[in-house]
Amino acid sequence: MRIGNKGRLPLAAALLVGISGFSAPVLAQSSDLVVNSAVAPSTLDPAWACGLQEISFLQNFYVRLVQHGTAEGPEGTRVVDYSTIEPYLAESWEVSEDGLVYTFHLKDGFTFESGNPVDAEAVRYSFQRVLDMAGCGRFFLTDGHIDPVIFESIEAVDPSTVVITLNKPNGNMLGDLATHAASIVDPSVVEANGGVVPGQPNEFMAANVTESGPFLLESYTANQSARMVANPAFAGNAPASDAINVNWITAAPTLLLQARTGQADITFGLAKQAVTTMSNNPGTRVIAYSNPFVQQMMLPNTKAPWDNPLFREAVAHAVPYQDIVDRVAYGYGTLYYGPIPPSLPGFSAELSQPVSFDLERARELIAQSGIATPVNVEVMIQEGDATQQQLATILQSTWAELGINLNIRVAPAAEFQDLSQSHQVQSLMRLDGPGVFEVGYYWGYDVDCDNSNNLTEYCNEEVDSLIEQLRASSDQAERQQIMDQVTEIWRAEYPKILFFEDQPVMVLSDAVTEFTFSPLPDYRYWAK
Repeated sequence: MRIGNKGRLPLAAALLVGISGFSAPVLAQSSDLVVNSAVAPSTLDPAWACGLQEISFLQNFYVRLVQHGTAEGPEGTRVVDYSTIEPYLAESWEVSEDGLVYTFHLKDGFTFESGNPVDAEAVRYSFQRVLDMAGCGRFFLTDGHIDPVIFESIEAVDPSTVVITLNKPNGNMLGDLATHAASIVDPSVVEANGGVVPGQPNEFMAANVTESGPFLLESYTANQSARMVANPAFAGNAPASDAINVNWITAAPTLLLQARTGQADITFGLAKQAVTTMSNNPGTRVIAYSNPFVQQMMLPNTKAPWDNPLFREAVAHAVPYQDIVDRVAYGYGTLYYGPIPPSLPGFSAELSQPVSFDLERARELIAQSGIATPVNVEVMIQEGDATQQQLATILQSTWAELGINLNIRVAPAAEFQDLSQSHQVQSLMRLDGPGVFEVGYYWGYDVDCDNSNNLTEYCNEEVDSLIEQLRASSDQAERQQIMDQVTEIWRAEYPKILFFEDQPVMVLSDAVTEFTFSPLPDYRYWAK
């Protein structure tokens, strides 16, 4: 699935479940790392989680077969490197020559909090559970190959050997196994608390964790706070912090105040305008990172007037991109134009130069398109999204000069979700990015012909053939050649408008000594 506005995954209907409470939270100790975030998780189940908030929090309590590596980041920090795969629970693995069979050899000594071993059967059970429940986790685990599901079989050959057989090669399978959806849960605890019901969430797992990873969840109050402590029995590398106190603060002034005063060691989710007030704040650092989440406007290519490629090209030239980055993103945005965001492996800066803001060129293209002006178009934005409102208002004013009357439709979250996913809108805006950080997966959103998640409704059979080759290949040179070819074809057809790649901003107190950034924050590497 993809991760969209405010951390939702807009590829599926909102999957909200009731969260039962834990015992009252333990007060944070002075030595705790304090992490503040704007939005709380809606579920703790890795098989059901869709959004940024859920994934970021729950992944800290589970081990997976493999993980991504890290690389140097700005100002002495590090960043997760999505182009690398490293062992985690798996000591080693082999892949058959035809790319269909993956054999994993597991490390010894990993246990669940219950004391049960994290063995091959637990891996098999966890993966099969994700497939059977058919929630958001299935889309992550299968790399979007769900019709049919790409997993032919999952076998626990012996306690330390897992064999996964696919029905077609997938060059990104290891990346899928590094996602939260591949978290290893305790089969005995799940079975004792509702088991697996195909197509249904598990209420117990929505509010509890069956720890196999570096942290234990000591206390949790839904939508308010949690305290996580290092798992003393964890056989892998210990987390950098012994304890982390997490607060979910929806009041923007409070979130900003606690960041400013150092009450929070790490803050994320601040509005960009608020961040600008922190630049010279004593005792804190403001660090911007890159991630493949893009502010964009979908132009469904099968709907008029967007079914005219010259008209799409015209409106792409009628966007004051630099002004938008300066005035809307407050400088925290990267301009580009192409099907691959700058932060995804495979991006070519040379082939993805930004589109120029040129109203005269836009007028010429509209004349060439044959579409008579004035013309009325509608864009749907989500209620409460100030950035979308600003973007839509800027376009409304600018496009009026071209005879394009832009009507702004504001929809509540549920309506926005339903109408966009059912392809019932003329155009829409969203902040959107992938749940799996790989180009083949990402292109399911706006490039693949026969993908209901392709909200641009763009279709080019030559591109589809190239994507099939890309997804089956593990050869990096071949993959890059294919990605470059698709980039050139896609750019020439202007399927949608890309305002900017968003730069998330973290506020760190000077007490923070270790920090690694990830678009899906991983608390293992944070300490003060």
